[in-house]
Parts: sequence; C-alpha cells; structure tokens
Amino acid sequence: MSTTLDYVAAFVDSFPTPMDPGVLYISMPYSTAGHICPCGCGGEVVTKLSPARYRIIFDGEISLKPSVAAVGLECNSHYFITRGHVDWHGKLDHREEARARASDQHAVEEMRTVGRGGWLLRVWRRIRRR
Repeated sequence: MSTTLDYVAAFVDSFPTPMDPGVLYISMPYSTAGHICPCGCGGEVVTKLSPARYRIIFDGEISLKPSVAAVGLECNSHYFITRGHVDWHGKLDHREEARARASDQHAVEEMRTVGRGGWLLRVWRRIRRR
C-alpha cells in the first residue's frame, strides 16, 4: 500500500469491510471514526468520538482532533488529520506514549466526574475531604 496524504469524510452507520484508504468514516450511531493508517501499513485505526477523547470538525473538509498515535500498530505512526490533509508528527517514544495514555485516562475520568455533577460538585468534594 502507498501513503495517503488526503482524506474525505464518509458518514456511515457502520464501517465497511474493508475500509478504503483516504476515507475517514464517521459513524454517529456508534460515536466512532475509522480509517486506514495513512503511512501505508494498511492498519485500521478506530477512534472513539467524545469530548474526552476525539472530536471531528466538518466544514466541507474533515479534521480529527487531537493527534492520532497509532501505538497499537507496528508502524507506530503519529499524525493529525486537518482539513482533509495528513500532518505528520514524530513517532512517540515510550515515555511520550505513557504520558499520552495517562492524559487520555485523566480526560475520561474528568468527563465522568463532570457527568456526575460538574465542576462545582468536584470542588465541594475536595473541600469535604479536608
């Protein structure tokens, strides 16, 4: 497979098998986005869409934020998809990978806390613990 430099959006209920290179599939029913890794390895990348994890911006062109670190694939690619174009970044080392995973976990936990009463409740709980 060859590298992919550009992506178009396809809004689907579920991802096709196989996925086509250069297409960022967005499944609103499952709150996920999926695509073939742009490095050319052929690996499938699936991202969970949520305020704590990934979000898409579609204004005629597609963007996926934050960056994708394909640490589960052999290629270990790291990139953004911005306005339909791949913006390559250096591969993450083990320390950066661990930091990214911890940050992701923290963001998920933060969203769970917000969902259970918001920032005011978090502040109140901290005060009560003292």
